[in-house]
Amino acid sequence: MRKVVFLLSCFLFLFSRAHAFQRIPVELEISPQGTFLVEEIRFQAQEKEDLRLTFPGELKAESLETVKAPEGCLVTWIFGGRGDPEGPVAREINRLEERREGLEREKEVLEFEEKWLKALKPQDLPDGPWQGLSEISKRLRALRDKRAALEREQAKIEARLTELRAKLAFKTTSLFEPVFDCSREPSEYLLRVRYPLPGIEFREERLLFVNPGESQAEIRLGLRLTQRLGRKLPGLSLVYEVYPQTITIQSPPAFFPWYVDEPPVKLLSLASRGPEKTKARVEPTLQGKRYVLRTPELTPGTPRFLLLEKQVFPAELRVEIPVYHSPKAFLALAFTPKTYLPPGRTRIFLSGRELPSRRLPVLNPGRKMEIYLSEDPWVRVEKVILKDYEEKVGVVKRRLRRTLRWRIEILSSHRQGLPAVLYERLPVSRKKEIRISLSADPPWDELSPEGRATWHLKLRPGHPLRVTLEAVIERPAP
Repeated sequence: MRKVVFLLSCFLFLFSRAHAFQRIPVELEISPQGTFLVEEIRFQAQEKEDLRLTFPGELKAESLETVKAPEGCLVTWIFGGRGDPEGPVAREINRLEERREGLEREKEVLEFEEKWLKALKPQDLPDGPWQGLSEISKRLRALRDKRAALEREQAKIEARLTELRAKLAFKTTSLFEPVFDCSREPSEYLLRVRYPLPGIEFREERLLFVNPGESQAEIRLGLRLTQRLGRKLPGLSLVYEVYPQTITIQSPPAFFPWYVDEPPVKLLSLASRGPEKTKARVEPTLQGKRYVLRTPELTPGTPRFLLLEKQVFPAELRVEIPVYHSPKAFLALAFTPKTYLPPGRTRIFLSGRELPSRRLPVLNPGRKMEIYLSEDPWVRVEKVILKDYEEKVGVVKRRLRRTLRWRIEILSSHRQGLPAVLYERLPVSRKKEIRISLSADPPWDELSPEGRATWHLKLRPGHPLRVTLEAVIERPAP
């Protein structure tokens, strides 16, 4: 007997499941053409007569694309009018708006009662003027307290409505009725419909992770996705497609003959022009990128970061100290990307600590890129003047000599050692009568004719570095 009951219950369960109407989101497509949702709709033959489907936003019949239909069936969508949004967020908005209207009516009643009490005269009071006035004042205070309570409740409702409206991007829905023309009517209908989906906000987001202890950097390209459909969107397949940038030319370029009898003077005249500023060249991409991933359940109004791709490549982190500009240290990163990435604002993380975001230029594969990440908060730089005086020297030819001595102190608080490059500006002269003698301890590694001295140093945590410089400038005395 138990087996019979069990088999009967299983049969009824499967029969009810087979006849239940199902509407399941399958795929979300995001591309420069727009955002589209592919839904799978399953129902039985006896349910198709009264079937009316609701779609978010203001759609037309040509907006619905039937991706899949029963074999031998042609589907036509008939527009059935507009409707109100559905779902838990829309229902709560309607409930709160009704309550807000009720509060307005209660406030009108209180205002009328307050005007009536204020219009009473002492002779109208049955218990005498003094006792009546006391009773009126009590009732007026009670009215004010009740109005204040209603206004507090109304403020909470307005705040909640603002929060809920941020989760629902559309105010109307579209009703459609599918009409089937089948050579043979199936017992079960399975449709896949693709249509534009409002209420999906997205933006590309790039994250750059740098670890000083590792000679590599990591770039994560992701999608910050927020849905405002007023209901939860279950996990589904996400297809994100990026088209290549616009082509550089729209038509064949102009053709000019190559005359070998032309004098080369024109070439020289062209070459004698000053250097022209050129824009950063972007490596051509013949095809865009198409990402396919699985999304978790998306709650309305809650942004989710979806990882599209991750790239790890060798990188060198160093500290650059341009003292000639200001006594500050900056974190510099040199790396060579492996694939093309368009320019965009990037969030930068150093050892798990987020630095100020900045816009990175286009990254081309195989091309070395050097950028300043931010000011280095772990390195302290001080420039101290030790000596600065002038004196007159010489007996026959009097000369004016200026002696300048200063020291640069660098202290690192990084957990590990890092390479550092120190830049300082030294005095130079283009006149022969002015003589300059320079010295530094430790001596510089490079010195340009313009007076830019460069040191390649190694910073160690807790070990200060000191560079002492001296410049003696002699010129004829006035």
